[in-house]
Amino acid sequence: MRFLALIATIFLCLFQLANANIQVNFGGFSYGSIIPEKTITHKFLQENGGITYFNKLLLDKNNSLNNSSFSINYDLLKDGLSEQDQNILVLALDNEYIDSISIPEDELTRTDIVLNFQIIFFNAKNNSLVASIPLEITKNISSKDELSENKILAELKSIYEIDVINYYQQLLNKFNLKSKFNNRIGITEVFLEDNAKNYLKNKFTGDDIFLKNRFAKSLSSYIAYHNDVAIIPFGQDRTTKTITLRFENTQRQISLPDPDYHVHLTLRGFKSILFKESNINQQWIYGSYVAIKIIQPDYPDEKKKIKMDEQFKQGLNVEMSTRSIKNKDSFEWIFFNDSLKSLFDNFSQQTITLDKQWIKSSSENKNVAKIFNNIKEVYENCK
Repeated sequence: MRFLALIATIFLCLFQLANANIQVNFGGFSYGSIIPEKTITHKFLQENGGITYFNKLLLDKNNSLNNSSFSINYDLLKDGLSEQDQNILVLALDNEYIDSISIPEDELTRTDIVLNFQIIFFNAKNNSLVASIPLEITKNISSKDELSENKILAELKSIYEIDVINYYQQLLNKFNLKSKFNNRIGITEVFLEDNAKNYLKNKFTGDDIFLKNRFAKSLSSYIAYHNDVAIIPFGQDRTTKTITLRFENTQRQISLPDPDYHVHLTLRGFKSILFKESNINQQWIYGSYVAIKIIQPDYPDEKKKIKMDEQFKQGLNVEMSTRSIKNKDSFEWIFFNDSLKSLFDNFSQQTITLDKQWIKSSSENKNVAKIFNNIKEVYENCK
């Protein structure tokens, strides 16, 4: 009886240890793999009291978190603490871009403000990543004229004070933090087929890596949001496996582990088709085409390493005035981008609830529903 009691006690201790509340120190806001001075966020924060102003907003949300897997404290780090007491929580701005496209014939300008964040837990003792949750915030603003810098700053204030902190709280409430994750997933490759590459080359300047980061961060954020899973950040340079966190007076290089599951995203191309027309308006379908491959490279069975290798498409119905058609090449990227994000959104939700209608319209593989069930298991393995 004593032996059985001892065994029961051991199992109870192990269970309590496995489910122990993890202590996390709050590190506040930082900049990620961008230069702060080149962002409008930097100017916005300077005009509103600096990073301290935004940290106060985050503190308010931290105090109302409801998550039993971790608790946040605000003490400074001390020497001599064990590894498990060195966990730091940071919200890092990892990307910021503002697209503005005008349709002169309709006296319409659309401005897209896109902010990419990483909610990062890292170990301060060895500067290694524990978990990272991507978050993309997008706001579309329609106006007659191009937005002034003051108007953009005002929009940023609304985004940070409402959208960012609310999504930050929502993601943290759902996330189950562990001191060690047995499996991890991350986007490791982004490919641009010629059709997509040639089109994007005419719309954007700079290296391909800028575009690859843009699309990788977007897909990652949708997968994380719908499936409550951490995702290793996509590396701008695959030769370096780190992400830089820039604070007010210091910076840290956080080392990134290799993912166990690799996601390869291929942008195959974009295509528009005239669907219906009249003397006043025309309706166009804007289609985005991708391939998504998910691999477990170290899986011992060669035939089961590839968990998914499928092509998907997404159409977006857009109505525009006939007078604006002659210049549609100058503004139609906004519609392709909307259809692409809708594709990422729908793709990420199929592991939650299968949408037979979307699957039928987006994929030619009749068995793709079964494949999504396998991907759901992949996500579960990474929690």
